[in-house]
Amino acid sequence: MLSAMLLVPGVMTLASPKAPNLEVLLDQARSEAYAVPATNSINQAQESFKRWLAADDRLKAARELASSRFDALGVEPVALLEPGIVVLTEKAGERRGRGLFAARIEDGSPLLIQAPHQYYDLRTGTLARQLFLESDAMAAAWNTTHRYHRDDTDLVHIPDSYLHALSRAFADVYPDGWILQLHGFSSAKRKSRAGRSAQAILSDGTRNPSRNLAQLTDCLSQRLDIRALLYPRDVQELGATTNTLAADLRRRGFNGFVHLELDAQLRKRLVSDADARNSLIQCVTETAP
Repeated sequence: MLSAMLLVPGVMTLASPKAPNLEVLLDQARSEAYAVPATNSINQAQESFKRWLAADDRLKAARELASSRFDALGVEPVALLEPGIVVLTEKAGERRGRGLFAARIEDGSPLLIQAPHQYYDLRTGTLARQLFLESDAMAAAWNTTHRYHRDDTDLVHIPDSYLHALSRAFADVYPDGWILQLHGFSSAKRKSRAGRSAQAILSDGTRNPSRNLAQLTDCLSQRLDIRALLYPRDVQELGATTNTLAADLRRRGFNGFVHLELDAQLRKRLVSDADARNSLIQCVTETAP
């Protein structure tokens, strides 16, 4: 079970005794540049991520991969003083919007938390960081270039990216895990009565969600005392039907993708309320495949 363990801020890079904590590291990782990675780079990233996530010691694996693989992929490892976390981030001066990726050095529950629109969906990046650090989720990922910087910078609506590569690697190593992708929506912009009344909308990109996803929806409704709706059972909007990452995983037979849309007030509540975050993580844990 994912436990609620608050961790102590602070960091250490592999090359330096002093470095920013995860929050600052995420701020530093933001890039206004974006270069679509070549297909061979994405394939290499996937294999490298797979070795990294499958390792018993992910810090040791990151160090071993740093010179032979990660360096060529434009990322470098950072060991956080926040206990037991290693991060892969783009090198300073070479930031091209590949993303920032974190994992527990050892073990961790098979959960990958993602915030692919952290600069547009307000507070989702912060929430992903909090959920990752306060639980024993195995890994987390964030975008590092705004989704609307260019037509090809929305990582879950372009055909492929390092985020896709990490997700495929995770699915290969942990086929029965959850990938929890956080998004934000505006109730005022919804087209239906159900959408306007929703505080959370869950989907997996299909019109036939799993029983686990239905259970997760109902758990969130009860534990958080909110109106959480399941697509398409309860609402016909925000079903992640154009999410390329969801479709990619589905083609590979991975059924643990969760697209979680949160309205503005619920995002604000979750960021400020550790008990609410703990309830969210407990629901995810208890209903996992």
